[in-house]
Amino acid sequence: MTGRTWWRRGAVAAGLVALAGLMTATAGGSDEQQIDAVIEAVVAAHHTGDVSAMAKVYSAEATMTPGDYTPPLAGWPRVEAGYRQAFANLSGAEMARENTRIVTKGKIAWATYQWRFAGARGEQFFSAEGHTTLILEKRGDRWQILHNHSSTALPARTPPAQGTATGGSGRPGS
Repeated sequence: MTGRTWWRRGAVAAGLVALAGLMTATAGGSDEQQIDAVIEAVVAAHHTGDVSAMAKVYSAEATMTPGDYTPPLAGWPRVEAGYRQAFANLSGAEMARENTRIVTKGKIAWATYQWRFAGARGEQFFSAEGHTTLILEKRGDRWQILHNHSSTALPARTPPAQGTATGGSGRPGS
C-alpha cells in the first residue's frame, strides 16, 4: 500500500470515527472518550476542509495560537476565518494524530497530541509535523475547545560546512 493510499484510507476512517465520536460526545461515554471525539472531529475537519463542523466543538470565545507565527486569534469568528484562509485552495489534505494525552480536572481538561499534515495548493505539495495543546471546558453535557495552541516543528537543518559560516576557525567571530 502506498503512502498516499494509506492517507486516503485514513481520511475515510477518520471521518467515520469522527462521526461516531460526535455521537459519543453528545450521547455519553467517559470524559476522556468525549474529549477524544472532539479532537477527532477537528482532525476529520482537516481532511474535509469542513470548517462548519468545527463550530460544534469550539466555544464562541475560543482563542487560537496558530503554529505559523501569525498573531493569536480571539473569538470563534476569527478562528473560523483563520481556518477558512488556511483551507483555501487546499486539496488532498491528510492529517494523522498520535501520542494523545488527555487530562481532566472537573469541568476543565487539556489534551496534547502530535500531528502530521500533508496537502497540496495547486501543484505544490507540502507537509508539516507539529504538536497541539487544547484547553477544553465541559458545558452541560459537551466538551468545547476554549484554546488551541499549535506548534509546527522546524525542519531539520544541516550544519554549515566546516569553515564556511564561522570564518574558518570553527568559532563564531574569529
